[in-house]
Amino acid sequence: MSPERTLDGPHGQAPRHPRASVGIRQLGLAVVLAATLVPRAGAGQRIEVTGYALGVAVRSGSSALIRGGTALLARARIMPKLTSGPVTVDVAYEHVLQRTPEGGGFAVTNPGGSVGGSGDWLGLDWSVMASSRASWRQRFDRLSVAMDAGPVTVTVGRQAISWATTLFLTPADPFAPFDPSDPFRAYRGGVDAVRVRAFPGPFSEVEAVVRGADTPNGKTLTALSRFQTSRGGWALGGWGGVLHDQAAGALFATGAVGATALRTEAEVRKGLSGGATVRGAMGLDRRFSVSGRDLYVVVEAQYDGFGAANASELLATAASKPYSRGEMQVLGRWSSAGQASFQIHPLVSLDGLVLVDLEDGSLLLAPGATWSATASASVRVGVFTGAGRKASATAGPRSEYGMVPTLGYISLSWFF
Repeated sequence: MSPERTLDGPHGQAPRHPRASVGIRQLGLAVVLAATLVPRAGAGQRIEVTGYALGVAVRSGSSALIRGGTALLARARIMPKLTSGPVTVDVAYEHVLQRTPEGGGFAVTNPGGSVGGSGDWLGLDWSVMASSRASWRQRFDRLSVAMDAGPVTVTVGRQAISWATTLFLTPADPFAPFDPSDPFRAYRGGVDAVRVRAFPGPFSEVEAVVRGADTPNGKTLTALSRFQTSRGGWALGGWGGVLHDQAAGALFATGAVGATALRTEAEVRKGLSGGATVRGAMGLDRRFSVSGRDLYVVVEAQYDGFGAANASELLATAASKPYSRGEMQVLGRWSSAGQASFQIHPLVSLDGLVLVDLEDGSLLLAPGATWSATASASVRVGVFTGAGRKASATAGPRSEYGMVPTLGYISLSWFF
């Protein structure tokens, strides 16, 4: 759960007008668009067009720091994909409209499902309208060209990249990690990058990614390489290089112990005050059969050296570079997450998520229910509520989730 942003761009950045994309950004965009126009004689062409629409209405209470009220969100997305021989052009264009209570509020979803942070580099995000209570934005969440040359694939442009191993708390995913409390994580946010993937063996993969990003703290460069292989039913690997201009490396592993999946990842970075810091998570997930119905359970724990060790550090952590760049999903140093989902009917499922700050003892509870109204449309209702030491208008937050007011929401999702 993250504060609703009514200003244009992440963390109140000024909106980008198309004319502001100059120099190397225009060159990068030109490369992507020009590739869609190059004819390829003799190559069979295929185009697929899909789409997604989401409408959400939220009614929230108030806290010492946040006013209550009604918030509305509408998101429409169209996704054409063109394949011509070894070339694939992937596009996702979307509009997002938001209306918040006076003074802001709390969001149950973010466009792309990702935590806020790094801005786009190619200049593909524009404001149509903005006011103190409403915003209308349009953006290309995907705009990439991929060339498949046998064992090597090269992708240039805005694309979705995930190096996560765990499912909710993913500190070692360096590319636009999901907001773990977002109930509408249908699509991962795209990042602007050049990606090269190779497959040296049937169970091995090597890839390299170079990404430029605009962050609230300035422009940064990321250049990472990753290796993954499988041994004895376990997927093992690691990545290393430069992440936001600083050296970084990570190891990960996922496998199974009996019927239970085990996932773990750990990252080493330069600490905020120098030296090295560790960020890591471990999780278990398993599917059970209860009265002939599926019960799926996930439990994860995380240590984040960038996180707040106590409530007095929450504001400083929220203003830190890792959090403002969107690298951190939660504020606490020690955190845990748990989710259970149960199919009570072929068309109806119940689920519940809990996020816990193990340092201050606060927690966020998010139960919900989903009804598959048709093969392509679903209706969801849910509640968010925080428990912990309440925020003070003078002293600020006294726990991570104690400041979250109770809210309820209803949504309609449609895939076409």
